[in-house]
Amino acid sequence: MNRRIGAFRCLFLGGLVLLAVAGASPARAQQSREINIGAMHYNMNEGLTQDAILWPRYQPWTDQTMLTNHGVILGVRRSWTDATGVSWPVQIAQVAHNKTTNIEDIFVPEPGAFKRVFRNPYPTKTIDGQDWTRNFDKLDPIDPNIPSDAMAYVKMKGWPAYGMGLQLERWAYAFANPEHDDYIIMEYVVTNTSNEVRNDVYLGLTAQTNGNEHYPGDIWGNYYGATYEEYVAGDPTADSMRVWYSWGAGDPQAGVDPRGHPESIYGVFQEPQYMAYTVIHADKSPSDESDDPSKPIKAGWSQRQLSPDLGSSDHQNVYNFLSMPWDPSNPGDYATTVKGGWYRILRPGWDVRNSSSQTEQEKAALFSFGPYQLQPGEDFRVVVAFAGGQIPHRLAIDAGRAYKNGNTAQLNLIPLPEDVYDLNGNLIASAGSTLSRDQKDRILDMGQFYAFQTASKARRTWENSMVRKGEGQFNVEFAPAAPSLTVTSENDQIRIAWGREAEQDNRADPIAGYRIYRDFKRDINITLPTDTTHILIADENDLPVGTYEYVDTDVIRGEQYYYYVTAVTVNGVESNAYQNRTGTSSTRSDEAVAPTRTPDPNWKENIVVVPNPYHLSGAANYGVNNRRLNFLNTPPYANIHIYTMTGDKVQTLRHMGNTGDEDWERQDTFSTMEIVSGVYIYVVEELDASGNPTGEQAIGKFVVIK
Repeated sequence: MNRRIGAFRCLFLGGLVLLAVAGASPARAQQSREINIGAMHYNMNEGLTQDAILWPRYQPWTDQTMLTNHGVILGVRRSWTDATGVSWPVQIAQVAHNKTTNIEDIFVPEPGAFKRVFRNPYPTKTIDGQDWTRNFDKLDPIDPNIPSDAMAYVKMKGWPAYGMGLQLERWAYAFANPEHDDYIIMEYVVTNTSNEVRNDVYLGLTAQTNGNEHYPGDIWGNYYGATYEEYVAGDPTADSMRVWYSWGAGDPQAGVDPRGHPESIYGVFQEPQYMAYTVIHADKSPSDESDDPSKPIKAGWSQRQLSPDLGSSDHQNVYNFLSMPWDPSNPGDYATTVKGGWYRILRPGWDVRNSSSQTEQEKAALFSFGPYQLQPGEDFRVVVAFAGGQIPHRLAIDAGRAYKNGNTAQLNLIPLPEDVYDLNGNLIASAGSTLSRDQKDRILDMGQFYAFQTASKARRTWENSMVRKGEGQFNVEFAPAAPSLTVTSENDQIRIAWGREAEQDNRADPIAGYRIYRDFKRDINITLPTDTTHILIADENDLPVGTYEYVDTDVIRGEQYYYYVTAVTVNGVESNAYQNRTGTSSTRSDEAVAPTRTPDPNWKENIVVVPNPYHLSGAANYGVNNRRLNFLNTPPYANIHIYTMTGDKVQTLRHMGNTGDEDWERQDTFSTMEIVSGVYIYVVEELDASGNPTGEQAIGKFVVIK
C-alpha cells in the first residue's frame, strides 16, 4: 500500500511502516555479518534492515528461520518542519527488516562504525585440500578482551538532515559455551547528540519471532509479563519475566494436524521450537541506571485487524503507536488488554487447538520504552535478548516416530523406546506405546518451559555481570577456542587434524584434550532417520593435550562423512560445536569426505568401470555432483586414456592420488562437449610417483547409454 501524505511516502511492509522523505538520495550499499559462534545464528547488517535468526543451527529435521520483520523505532516530541514546509509536533525515525531505497536518510549508519569482533581467531576449515573458511570470518578483527566470544556493533543517527539529534547504538553479544549459546543479548543505547533537551523520547523494538516456517500450520505468539511489577514487589504468583514467545500451533480449520510438523515419511518433529524475545533491562532514567519494572510501557501486537493502520500513518500516528495504549474498545474476539490497555495478551485459558474459528495470531512483538527526558549528552539503555528452547532432539525424533501424523507416506509407527514424563514428573506415555494427538501436544508444550529457561538464563547473565557499551566481562565461563580443522579422505580411512588454538586461549580454563564427532547417512531400518545427529567417536581420554591428529578407520567405502572437533576444559566446558563443522555449506555434500580405495597390486586383472553400462539419463537423477563414472582397482598413479571405437581420443584423466579409484565427474570430451551414446575403450597407463610411464597398461571397454 502506497499513499501520499504531505511530504512523505509511507510504505506498509508486513505490519511496519517505513517513512521516506521525498527527494532523498539513493540507498547506499551496506555491509552484513553473522554472529555464528553458537547454536543461535544471527544475521545483521549495518542498517538493521536484514536481521534474521537461524535456530537451532544445523540441526537435522528443523526449519530454522526463527526471526523476520525485526524493527527499531525512535520517537521524540519536538517541533520541526520538513522540506516542503509541513510542520510536525513529533518526529519518528524507523527501520525494519524490509528496506526501502531511501531508508538510510531516516536512520543513517555511522560510516565505519559497523563491525563484528571475535574473542579468538576464527578457525579455518580445510576439506581434502580446499579451504572452506569465508574471508569475513578470517579477516574480521580479533580482540581477546571483549566481554563475550563474539560481539557486533552498530551505530546510527535518526533523521540527521532534520535535526532529530538522537543517536542509536547496539551491541550484540554471543557465547560459545554450550550452556549459553542459544541466546543473543542485545544492548541498545540512545543518546541525545544535540545541544537541546529532547523530551518524551520513546524506543520501540519490534520482531516477528517464528515457531515454524512450514504449512499448513500457524505461528502463534503471546506476551508473558503483564504482572512483572507485582513479581518485583514480592508476589510469587506474578509473571517472573517480560517475554514475548512464539510457537508453531495447529490450524483449527486445517484438515490435518500440523503441530510439530511431523516429517511425512519418518514422522520426526521438524518444528519442536519455541522462540522467546525477552526484556532484560530498561533504565529508569538517564540518571538512574537501575532496572525499571514498569517497562516496557507497552507490549504485544498483532498483524491483522487489531493493528493500527500504519499503512496510512504519519509521524503523529506512529508516535501515538509508541506512546499510547492499545484501543481498549476493540479487544478483538480472543485478545485481551491489561494494565489499562497497554499490554495485549491471549485471553487466559484460550486454547488455539479447540478454537471454532480462525481469527488472528499475535505474530509480531512490540516493546515500547519511555518516556525519557534527555539533556544534551545524556543517554538511556535498554537490553533485550533472543532466546530459543525446545524439547531434546532425541525426544523430537522418538516422539515424532511414535505419532501417526495422518500422512499416507508415513512408515509404520515406531513405539517409544522409554517412558516420557512431563516437567512435573507426570507420565505422558509409556515405553512401547504410540502417541495420541493430545500426548504429542503435551510433549511439544514442554518447549515453552525450555524457552523461558533460556530467556531467564540470558537475564541472569546480564544482571550478574558488569558489561556496558561493549566493555567489561560477563559472568559466563569461557569455552576454549575452537580448533582449526583439516579433514582428508584417504585409502579406507579418514584423517582428521586440528590446530592448537584452544591451548593458546588464556581466558578459558586449561584444556584436558579434544573430542571428535562424526555424522553420516545410515540405513533407515536401524534406529534413526537417515539424517542423524553427530556421535562422539573419540574423547579427551583418547586425545589428550598434545594430540593433534586422529585416523578414523571405522568407515565404509562409498559413504559420505562429516566431522567436527572440540576442545574440552578440565571443567568439562567444550568449545564451539559449529565453527569447524563440515557439511554446513548450501550444498552439504560439497564438504563431505569419503574413504578412497587402496591401490590394487593386481590392477591389470582387476580394474573395472562402474556403472557399466552407464545410463546418462538415469545418472542425472543423482544431481550434478554424483553424475560420475568410476574406474576402480587402479594403480596408485596412472593416465587413463578414453577413446571411441574408431580410435578418436575423447579424454585423458590424470590419476595421481595414490588411491585405487578415479572418478570421471564431467564425462566430457577435450572440447568440453558431453559424450554421446556408444562403446568406449579405456587404456590405463601406469605411472611412477614422479608421473613417468612404467610401460605397464591395461585395456578395457564400457558402454554409455543416453
